[in-house]
Amino acid sequence: MDIKIVGLGGIGSALSEFLGRFLNHSSEFTGTITLIDGKEYSEKNSTRQFFSRFGNKAQSKSTELSAKFKKLKVVDYSSYITSNNIHDVIKNGDMVFVCVDNHTTRKLVSEYADTLQDVIIISGGNDWIDGNVQIYSKKGGKKTHPSLLDYHPEIEVPTDKSPDAMSCEELEKSEPQLFFTNVTAALLMSWVFYRIFTTGNVPTECEIYFDISKLAINAVTRLIP
Repeated sequence: MDIKIVGLGGIGSALSEFLGRFLNHSSEFTGTITLIDGKEYSEKNSTRQFFSRFGNKAQSKSTELSAKFKKLKVVDYSSYITSNNIHDVIKNGDMVFVCVDNHTTRKLVSEYADTLQDVIIISGGNDWIDGNVQIYSKKGGKKTHPSLLDYHPEIEVPTDKSPDAMSCEELEKSEPQLFFTNVTAALLMSWVFYRIFTTGNVPTECEIYFDISKLAINAVTRLIP
């Protein structure tokens, strides 16, 4: 099993640290971790994102994690994921962590996963104080969990743009986010990973909602449409 982390912002940069530290001390993981992002770290990111140097996010985190966790094979794909390159990045049998801040990319990954035989998608996102984690799994060509679109019309018909379609001005105008909320999303995604990694089974729950202002976490199970 190889791991792909799409997006190295507030959620993805934290998640890559969590997974890297755990897997560096695991003899059972022999795969590759690929970090995917076309954006660059800047000074304003330092309030909520984990990075040690400026530059392309995928390259920066790959270099950092490779130096910190020497037993792991960490590589970078320093471009945004698009319909033109997704087949080069995501492969059958992968576990894919979607850590982006737009529904267009979530839809792209989910619909591409529909074409694969075996894949696990763990997608996390958040607003200022609340957010959710979705689990989409296929085994032997059959869905074991709903796709990212099935219960989310805002993902099925997105009104936003993927970052590769944005101007430099649009990329700089991101919605404000809170460090603690980003880390909560990353931590819950880590919980899902740990369950799968240690048991070999995907949880029956397909979505986890959280609200840090209410100290609330709620996992739900849904039927496959």
